[in-house]
Amino acid sequence: MNEADNLLDLYLYTVVVEAGGFSAAARQSGTTKSRLSRRVIELEKRLGARLLHRDARRFSMTPMGEQVYRHALHLRDAAQAVAAAAKGTLGGHVRIHASDALLGLVSGMLDAFNTQHPDTRLNVMMSGNGWHALLNHHTDVALHAGTDLPDSADIVAHPLGALRQVVVASPRLLAQAGRPDSPGSIPDQQLIELVGWEPAKLSVSHGRRSSPRFASNQVSSLMAAARAGLGFACLPLYLCHDDIRQGQLQVACPTDAMPIRPLYALTRQREAAGHATHDMIRFIRKHLEKASIAGVEPAAIMA
Repeated sequence: MNEADNLLDLYLYTVVVEAGGFSAAARQSGTTKSRLSRRVIELEKRLGARLLHRDARRFSMTPMGEQVYRHALHLRDAAQAVAAAAKGTLGGHVRIHASDALLGLVSGMLDAFNTQHPDTRLNVMMSGNGWHALLNHHTDVALHAGTDLPDSADIVAHPLGALRQVVVASPRLLAQAGRPDSPGSIPDQQLIELVGWEPAKLSVSHGRRSSPRFASNQVSSLMAAARAGLGFACLPLYLCHDDIRQGQLQVACPTDAMPIRPLYALTRQREAAGHATHDMIRFIRKHLEKASIAGVEPAAIMA
């Protein structure tokens, strides 16, 4: 077995890991499941170590498999950089996971990023558990809002800025129910929840368990429910700023009653993140500095 075969098998190994299994990797790469399985088995034999746990119930990397994956990523990124340099470009591939509440921040800057980095491929996916995808090597960047950062030495948090929150309701609901004195005084049955944004903390912080009247992980559905008067919603200001300006929604509680939520780009350890990933993080941070988005405060510290 020559070095070229080793490099190919390491590359195929990264494809299998990032696809989350052999069947998905075969579909994505245009090869067969049996070929991928055979190549990974041969790689394990040459290394003298098992790289993957694979059975009917789970697919995950062994500790040795994680180390090999990181080294294989370095080799893959180096190969991509050499190919890009030969073409006079700096390309790459970045996978981004974010909740629906945060996807709007990314989607609004993709065109500008593509103009500056035309050779970088992007995959943007909606996910309520982006950092789980990160730990499982299914994404490169996970956008996260809040102080509840994952307790893992494998994850690096890059500050991007902060998001202001507001509690909003329709004018009709406010006329019927009145304006609450504080977020904690809103009855649970009058709350509507954007799953992943955790508005339930409005009542949990006051010692009660929240059972929202309406819940959705889709911003469009929750905004429609808020406009229809189904309940009070805790949202990032940038999502509902236009509705407030147009009078479809009103701020129901004093804005100073709502904590500001820090915004991060989460990556795996720095040595596992490629140049394209860091290009994207720097671009997001600079874009937020210049864009003057309502309710978004850019990071004070530049990386």
